[in-house]
Amino acid sequence: MADLKAAFLRTPWSKPQISTQPKGDTTLVNLKTFYKVNWSKTGFEPGEVDRAVLRGIPVQIRPKLVGFTYLFGDGSSTGPTNSTGGTYPDGDITHAYRTKGSYPVRVDTTFGADFSLDGSTWEEIPSTVTVPGPSTTVTVREAKGVLVNH
Repeated sequence: MADLKAAFLRTPWSKPQISTQPKGDTTLVNLKTFYKVNWSKTGFEPGEVDRAVLRGIPVQIRPKLVGFTYLFGDGSSTGPTNSTGGTYPDGDITHAYRTKGSYPVRVDTTFGADFSLDGSTWEEIPSTVTVPGPSTTVTVREAKGVLVNH
């Protein structure tokens, strides 16, 4: 089992990046901003199978999602959750910033995995790993209404 855990920890994980709406990673103070996970093209995401050989035995490792934790850069977060978020109006991962500024936003992904030795049945690896995603800078601006006399 120690060799399986070590192989599990060496898995090249997919690192999801955040996209936001309104688009352009720019939002306004007190405006509900929607977040969505986008899997990287490299690495293994849940359900994909990594193959290795341990002590001469073919091993398959199949990552599974334990949960996402969304970090909004202002000290607040959401999760763990299994939600990949989404876009307006149905996305369920949202956040409203209270002050203007630039915020490093990311999603950390906790993976578990199942394994199969030489094509046998799948069994759970009793371990998890949390992989931090890359940061996306979200710029929060403040809008002020001005009345003009014509």
